[in-house]
Amino acid sequence: MGQTSDIEIIRPDAVRPDDRAAWDALRATEPGLDHPYLDPRYALAAATIPGAALAVFRRGGAAVGFFPFQRRGRLIQPLGAPLTDYHGVIAAAGEGLDPATVARRLGGVLRVGGWMSPAAAVPGFIVRTRMATDVTGGRDALSARLEDRSHRFFKNMRRLRRGFEREYGEPLFTWDERDPAVLDWIIAHKRDQYRRSRRHDVFACGWTADLLHALLETRTADFGLRVSSLRTAAGELVAAEASLDDGRTLHLWFPTYDPAFARHGVGTLLTRLEMEQAADLGYRLVDFGAGDEGYKTALAEPSGAVFEGVVEGPRPDLAWRAGRLLAGGPAPLRRFELSLSRRFDIINACETRAAHWWAGAAGAAAAAARKSLGASA
Repeated sequence: MGQTSDIEIIRPDAVRPDDRAAWDALRATEPGLDHPYLDPRYALAAATIPGAALAVFRRGGAAVGFFPFQRRGRLIQPLGAPLTDYHGVIAAAGEGLDPATVARRLGGVLRVGGWMSPAAAVPGFIVRTRMATDVTGGRDALSARLEDRSHRFFKNMRRLRRGFEREYGEPLFTWDERDPAVLDWIIAHKRDQYRRSRRHDVFACGWTADLLHALLETRTADFGLRVSSLRTAAGELVAAEASLDDGRTLHLWFPTYDPAFARHGVGTLLTRLEMEQAADLGYRLVDFGAGDEGYKTALAEPSGAVFEGVVEGPRPDLAWRAGRLLAGGPAPLRRFELSLSRRFDIINACETRAAHWWAGAAGAAAAAARKSLGASA
């Protein structure tokens, strides 16, 4: 198809009913667009985020593509960044709305970390492995697949569960927590984890926690934030997870647990119980996000790719040019550039006040330097 003839920039909550119908139709017919992050209801929940906008691409007045995003000066990020694990343009592949085209049409520097593209690859971008588990066929079929994949891992999980039961009784699993206090418990534990690991606290800015609460409060039968939990027999909360859920895909988002119970593997136990429940309820997929680190390799398998990178609009800025220079340097510099750019993506997305931005930037530079020097030692 030819170049789209027009682009309209609106608030995400100002989308017209006919455009909303076109958005839903694209997701129903085009491969790879049925993930809950690409649902118009996600963009609607994120409409109050600072700098929130929606690009509507049109031909002959009819909407042929949608891209929810947020602006930070000339920087363009997916709407909801850094929380939005997957993103992209909701359009037919033939429209040609790739990252370079989007950056040029929006007139800025586009940075993405989980671009879902119908193409086999995005030129110049890092390929990240998407990890997911097919949960069709019910609990028994899922258990057979998991045991076949990593029998030793799940044997150890059963041992840890027996230890938990001896000390605290039968674990109490809740699939659908509606109490906002449980979500606040998750956020508080994640913030503590960020402090301990010297990562930028994505919840310090306030709007990120507001987004999760909005997704919980506006939940419907087929879309929103699902919070699941694990408690001792006495009712003490030991693990919880907030996931984005559309009734077909359960995207595991913010898992956490009380460190006092770490020796019993309660976080992994909760995830296993969530997967089994999703299988019993007829879900198609449990998505673990991009990256194959840690427990993901036992619970999930590679399920396609997403892409990470930056692309310039008409006038690349100084920071983008500096990053390109570092990316062409020796291996320690390349590691430093990648670590620093990822940290700055988070800071740029979260922080809209200058003082908070500078404090985050100083911490990010120090952490990236420690990481890159440690890798080269």
